Amino acid sequence: MASASARGNQDKDPNFPPPSKQSLLFCPKSKLHIHRAEISKIMRECQEESFWKRALPFSLVSMLVTQGLVYQGYLAANSRFGSLPKVARTASLPVRNAK
Repeated sequence: MASASARGNQDKDPNFPPPSKQSLLFCPKSKLHIHRAEISKIMRECQEESFWKRALPFSLVSMLVTQGLVYQGYLAANSRFGSLPKVARTASLPVRNAK
């Protein structure tokens, strides 16, 4: 049913080639006009979701692992700042890579 209505709209639209000149890979959905505001909204939502669901948890876990390695003595702590530089650098990597 949906394909019949889509084909009916496709025949009337001057932007679509006639069915006889369409290739087998023709997709009418790809030819529709999509507003730039809608695309930018979707991109913002994807970036926000990527931060909250992937970058932030990975950053927190990597910070805990780094702090544990410094505490156990596998990594040397800075004499002046302690483990803070290593933990901060480790925390920034997943956030930077998520963009």
